[in-house]
This record gives sequence, structure tokens and C-alpha cells, in this order.
Amino acid sequence: MKAIRRPRPQVWFLLPAAALYGAFFILPTLASYWLALYDWSGLGPIGSFIGLGNFKRVFQDAEFRSAALHNVWIFLALALMTNTLTLFLAILLDRKSWLRGPYRAIIFLPYVLSPVVTGFIFEILLSPNIGVVNPGLEAVGLGSLQHEWLADPSTALWAIVIALAWQWNALATVIFMAGLQNVPPEMKEAAVTDGATTWKVFRHVTLPYLAPAFTVVNVLLAIFAFRAFDLVYVIGGAIGAPNGATLVMGTVIYGNAFGKGSYVDTTRMSYAMAEGIVLFLVLGIIAAILLVYLARRERRVY
Repeated sequence: MKAIRRPRPQVWFLLPAAALYGAFFILPTLASYWLALYDWSGLGPIGSFIGLGNFKRVFQDAEFRSAALHNVWIFLALALMTNTLTLFLAILLDRKSWLRGPYRAIIFLPYVLSPVVTGFIFEILLSPNIGVVNPGLEAVGLGSLQHEWLADPSTALWAIVIALAWQWNALATVIFMAGLQNVPPEMKEAAVTDGATTWKVFRHVTLPYLAPAFTVVNVLLAIFAFRAFDLVYVIGGAIGAPNGATLVMGTVIYGNAFGKGSYVDTTRMSYAMAEGIVLFLVLGIIAAILLVYLARRERRVY
């Protein structure tokens, strides 16, 4: 007679977490795919079935396309900063120094802060009334550069990029520093013995061993840039002030789902769900492309 197989003890410990995850994440996500096929404001009974009508409107929506373009600019700007300045900072922090520990703690601090807090910090710093950026420019003789940074459509988005870069830089630096630990010291020593310059050692020894770190950093960066919401909302709100210059896909979706702050504004929950699904698919495609490309680069290196 075969013995009855009972679930292992660890399964019982996982069940409560799995149940909560399914109830508060899996089921609402699946429900959003179904509700996106209807015309529903988010209040009252569900409206009529319109099929893919909401998705068609998403691709015809000029505001959503403009917000998506802003996300692309944010990603490209952060990618440029990350793969140059952040990598250089990680190399500096990897050097032996008795202040290396405090320096690392200071660099990682922005990532510990909430995006909401970071948004408020930069909003205060760039304020023309109580901020310190404009008075600082005046103090060093650059008063002509004083500006209402967050009120000008030409500078507001770049201010948000700098705020996002300040927060993202922390995690990227830590990942690059972890990658630098995988570079064999004997490889560097052999290259120096053969007469290689510092640049050649970095290019032909250090950089190839950083390929896995580049993969992780850039895929996480794509997720970070295209899911940006908290910090952007604090600075620009659901209307993307000033004049829609700071709109990103996250704030557009929020504004359609819950309103943009006006008493006469209506909510479009089903339409917002369709926008969220489109964002999910776009982000999945971008992450997959990055993974395939960077994975091939890793295979060429190793």
C-alpha cells in the first residue's frame, strides 16, 4: 500500500503569502484585462462592451504619445549618464581608501529615500522663492543663469531627469561596484606587465568583465525610466505642469483613472487600464530586446 504523500512543511508557510499575492495582484491584474474591453468610468455599473476600442484610442491619443516620448527621452538621458558618469564613479569608489565606506553610504542614500521625498527635495531646491539653486548661481557670479526651472516647459523635464538620475545613480553604482569585484586582479597585473596603459587595461580587461553588470543595470534602468511616476507626479502633477511638459505614461494613466484634480473632470478607468496594458507590453518588449542584445554581448565576452 502506497503511503499518502503530504505537502512539505514549507508549502504551508508559502500558502498565506501566495494567497495574498493572488488576491491583491494576480486577480486584479487579470480583471484589468477584462475591464479594458468595456466602457467604464470606474464608478457605478460597468458600461457597454467595446472590445478593442480603448486600445485603438490609446494609439490615437496625442497626449499618451507625447508622454511616451518623454519616457523615451528620460530613458536615453539616464542611460547616457549611467554608462558613463555612474561607471566612472563606481571605479573611483572601488579604489582602496579609508573613506570608502562613508562614501559608499552617501552615494547609496538617495536610493533609500522615497521617490516622493526626492521629488519634494528637488521642488524646494529649484523653487525661485525658497530654493538654493538660483541664489547659489548668484553667489558664484552666474546670476544670468537664474531661471524658473520648473515653470519653463523647456527645462522642467530636464529637472526631472536630474532628480531621477540622482536617485537611480545609487543603485547603478552599487551594481557596477559588485561587477568590478569579478575582475581578476591577475589579469590586470598581466596587462600592466605587458605594457598596457590604464585606458587599455580598462577597455580590454575591466570592461569585458563588466558585461553582466551592464545587462542588469540597463534592464533595470528601462523598468525604472518607463515606470517613473511618484517623483514626476510630485513635481508636475497629473496635468504634467507646465503645459504638459512633464507628462509621462504613469501620470497620464493616473489622471485618466482618478481625474486630474479638476472638479469637472471625469474618470475613465477602463481606458486607463488599456493604457496600463499598453505600457506593460511596451516595457516587456524593450526589456526583452535589451536582454537579448546584452546577453549576446556577454556570450561574446565569455
